[in-house]
Amino acid sequence: DGRGARHDVLLPRELTDALKALAQQEGASLYMALLTGWQMLMSRYSGQEDVTVGSPMAGRTRGEVEGLIGLFVNAQVLRTRVSGTASFRTLLRQVRETVLGAQEHQELPIERLVEELKPERIPGRTPFFQVMLTYQASFRGSASVEGVKLEALELDTFSAKFDLTLQVLETDAGLKGYLEYTSDIFTASTAARMAEHLRVLLQEAVAQPDRRVSSLQLLAGQERQQVLVEWNTTHAPFPEACMHSLFEAQVRRAPESVAAIFEGAQLTYAQLDARANQLAHALRRRGVGPEVRVALSVERSLDIVIGLLGILKAGGAWVPVDPLLPRERLAFMLEDSAAQVLVTQQPLVDRFPEALHARALCLDTERESLAKEPADAPVTGVTPANMAYLLYTSGSTGTPKGTAVEHRSVANLVTHEAVAYGIGPGSRVLQFASLSFDLSVEEIFTTLCNGATLVLAPLEKLMPGAPLPVLLREQELSVVSLTPAALAATSSEGLPEVLTVISGGEALPADVVARWAPGRRLLNTYGPTEATVIATFGEVVADGNVPSIGKPLANVRVYVLDAHGQPVPVGVRGELHIGGVGVARGYAGRPGLTAERFVPDAFSGEEGARLYRTGDVVRWRVDGQLDFVGRIDAQVKVRGFRIELGEVENALRVAPAVKDAVVLAREDSPGDKRLVAYVVGEALDITALRAHLKQLLPEYMVPAAFVSMETLPLTSNGKVDRKALPAPDASLLRASHAYEAPATPLEEKLAALWSEVLRVPTVGRTDNFFELGGHSLLATQLVARVRAALDVELPLRALFEAPTIAALAERLQRAATGTRLPSLTRTRTEGHLPLSFAQQRLWFLDQLTPDDASYNLPVALRLLGRLDVEALRRAFEALVARHEALRTTFFEEEGQPFQRIHAPAEWSLPVEDLSSQEESAREAQTLRLATREARQPFNLVRGPLLRTALLKLSDDSHVLLATMHHIVSDGWSMGVLIRELASLYESFSGGRTPSLPPLPVRYADFALWQRQWLQGETLESQLGYWKQQLAGAPAALELPTDRPRPAVQSRRGATVPVHFPSELTDSLRSLAQREGATPFMLLLSAFQLLLSRYSGQDDVSVGSPIAGRTHAEAEGLIGFFVNTLVLRAHVRPEESFRQLLAQVKATTLAAYEHQHVPFEKLVEVLQPSRDLSRSPLFQVMLV
Repeated sequence: DGRGARHDVLLPRELTDALKALAQQEGASLYMALLTGWQMLMSRYSGQEDVTVGSPMAGRTRGEVEGLIGLFVNAQVLRTRVSGTASFRTLLRQVRETVLGAQEHQELPIERLVEELKPERIPGRTPFFQVMLTYQASFRGSASVEGVKLEALELDTFSAKFDLTLQVLETDAGLKGYLEYTSDIFTASTAARMAEHLRVLLQEAVAQPDRRVSSLQLLAGQERQQVLVEWNTTHAPFPEACMHSLFEAQVRRAPESVAAIFEGAQLTYAQLDARANQLAHALRRRGVGPEVRVALSVERSLDIVIGLLGILKAGGAWVPVDPLLPRERLAFMLEDSAAQVLVTQQPLVDRFPEALHARALCLDTERESLAKEPADAPVTGVTPANMAYLLYTSGSTGTPKGTAVEHRSVANLVTHEAVAYGIGPGSRVLQFASLSFDLSVEEIFTTLCNGATLVLAPLEKLMPGAPLPVLLREQELSVVSLTPAALAATSSEGLPEVLTVISGGEALPADVVARWAPGRRLLNTYGPTEATVIATFGEVVADGNVPSIGKPLANVRVYVLDAHGQPVPVGVRGELHIGGVGVARGYAGRPGLTAERFVPDAFSGEEGARLYRTGDVVRWRVDGQLDFVGRIDAQVKVRGFRIELGEVENALRVAPAVKDAVVLAREDSPGDKRLVAYVVGEALDITALRAHLKQLLPEYMVPAAFVSMETLPLTSNGKVDRKALPAPDASLLRASHAYEAPATPLEEKLAALWSEVLRVPTVGRTDNFFELGGHSLLATQLVARVRAALDVELPLRALFEAPTIAALAERLQRAATGTRLPSLTRTRTEGHLPLSFAQQRLWFLDQLTPDDASYNLPVALRLLGRLDVEALRRAFEALVARHEALRTTFFEEEGQPFQRIHAPAEWSLPVEDLSSQEESAREAQTLRLATREARQPFNLVRGPLLRTALLKLSDDSHVLLATMHHIVSDGWSMGVLIRELASLYESFSGGRTPSLPPLPVRYADFALWQRQWLQGETLESQLGYWKQQLAGAPAALELPTDRPRPAVQSRRGATVPVHFPSELTDSLRSLAQREGATPFMLLLSAFQLLLSRYSGQDDVSVGSPIAGRTHAEAEGLIGFFVNTLVLRAHVRPEESFRQLLAQVKATTLAAYEHQHVPFEKLVEVLQPSRDLSRSPLFQVMLV
């Protein structure tokens, strides 16, 4: 129980009656209808479709106990999937079935449910549900005493058992009660809004029960008016003019005022105007005019402002190109933008493709000729609706996208920023940002369009830390615009002239506010490039709280919408959509992406108005300011829990001694995703920091590792370079115990092998293999490497029983030497090479049905970006030369099959060009060709048993089709193929010699080894286990089928997608860990239990593939190693699931120890009754 409070709730009689009538139509109760509305509300508030609510049941299912005083009540867990596409009527039916089902099983106490299911416990949260609904049809406690009037008196306990409890009673006035809330996390105003939202939602539902619930309004008229209109009443006048026209107005006002300064050199407004006009005339002669794009790439100097204004005065749009960018990105931007001219400086020309040199206009070497151009402004016909600049930002696909912004948008920006920032004549403004960063637009043009002085400086003087404050003092700067990362790295002391500091580009930490806000104005700004630099801003104070991102700029509108485009209430998270004058034109040359991100404005009433979907998650404050929460695409899942990284960062930034922090979800070892915090601060106490976070966040949101850093790495734009953050030392990932170094030479060797397999830098002697990301497949790899390195046979079971370095080392030391697996070595055998047992079975099946494509292994890969087709062809050629399995064919001699390895040959990669087709037709043809390729049978005699083809969709989009026959490949091999193909392609496309390590053995060596080793006593020993294990196993699993089973398997099939919710997956993983099992073992247990229920059989066998690469030497080979294990379970109704899991775990580990018997050999020896309609030994598989 926590501190709580209550808010009175009344759903009027009219609404109650309408709700009851609707419920009766569906054979439901008023309680069920209310529960449906309550779960809908919780879905809207949380943004989750899977909603679980608790509700008490009387528990008096027997008439004998109705008159007893005692605790009979039990809580039921009621779960509903609130799909936005469903109607209220549909959800009501779903809830009805859920409630009736729960009532049928209400005898089970919730305490027993918790005990059995063992959900992950989070301090401060009740298991299964945190929200409750209590409903009473009528007050049953009425009584009368002669001469005395009795009246119930409501008592507030000032406590709350759950986060929220809605308790209502049906009265003459309607549904009446209260909303009880935990006052530690909710305010009274939030509870009041929530109660009103429930009323509005139910009112909408009864009025339109068949409408999609996602489109039902949540906000009442006044609140909807507030978030959509009142808080967006930002209209203010601004000049409908071009940017250079606003600058020219300042030239006329004060021609001799200093416009720009760089290293002792300066230009007055008149001088800058003249120089820009001269450049404009030169550009005009080169064809520059409205909508013509001109690339600008210059070093920091006065040439920046001359170039920008010159391009604008010529009527063109500038494309900023940072000369420090990689050459490939420079070339892409220039080609994609279709820039007609490159304005640059001679030392930079060589960084660009030679084809562009003729289009270059160098401001330094052509200064004399430019000086002869007319000094008056040319006439261009450019209007405020024309493009002003095209700025490239990173794209989610890795391809940069160019955002086109018009003059009109910038005119609004610089006019109202000048008022907000206090920029005007006499102001000295720093030019800090790179031209590739849109903050440079506000720095340069808010200054020059409002009569202030712009101060430029070399990069070395702008470096955050020691150099920047020196520059600020020397130049007596009054307005500076810096990223939070730059502010965090720079001292705020001794800067009395700096009157206004503008922060933008990233979230502003409270610690930075505390250092920079006192004694000056500190403004926190927010805005994507697509909304013309700034959309919202606000002045912040040092109060220890995370600052808001303020309110919208003049003529900008902001809407916080849910996933279905509906406005959300105050305090509820949603995606920020930006409208108004600042919305950019779109992405140049990317109509599809433009349509996806720039959507119709359904709220302003302006014809043709659009909104930009930012992808940023925000929430309204009660005063109309916005809180930034994080990115939609920065929401991560760790252990099944959804986490906003921004929320964790905000909690870190308000911790004592923390100056700045960034949080990443890293997966440095396969399947082991953890939160890692990078923290800047002095004398950080990680234990105290962890304790601080536990007070603010659930346990699952507390980072597993903390990396202390002097400063955070920055990009050229001054933002945190998250890609440059280092992987944490493995010792930092041990949240539960300190690192303990290996103590003996054997422990050191084991630690090195673990580190290699798990891909972690260090491993301590008490670290758990499975907690570090290990699983069955990695365990198999480790066993193979232990055998190769230590010459000792390690049963796979031993790793489960002794999962730490210390325990495993002790076990190896005291273990008696067992039968060791002979080593796999390269042989010189050529000519008639035997088949492995698995290959022999596929050869036999192919002889029966030579036109069957069932054993094809196809893959289709979409390749985005410029593709070097010849390098790809050479990569395949090298891959086939490297792996003999891909050069193998099969033949028969005297009734015995053999394999033949062919010499390497030139590889052909056919290319089919689909680029001329329409997109829909192209995609359909791609699918047809991929399907046709996948279904094309192989000829095992003629070969080749690898086929490749390339489909060209466009110059920067291809689809690679590759198909192998299973007889020379398996699933693991596909990973080897893709990994090595990528490495070879990278080498060939870069003009380098490939450097893949030589393969220690061939697949043919494995086939020889298997034939020589798996015979006699060894085979009998292995078979002995399987004979005993499968003795008496039923020949078939009698599943109920929808159609009669054909006499012979046709192999026709279909698939249905399966999805387990993240909460369930997390619970399964936790249960498996507690039982010392793997998720696979747990899933197999559940699957066999399900099959038992369906078939009515308690003896269930399931097949499951195993990699079969028990030698480390085989890990890098392409070949058919995979084997199939038969996993049998006795599902006894009297046993618990935990007991079944223990049985399945033991069976699986024993099967792993005897995995060397090929399935084909098992069938041959056991000779199960053959039925052509079914596969032998098992008919159901788990992969």
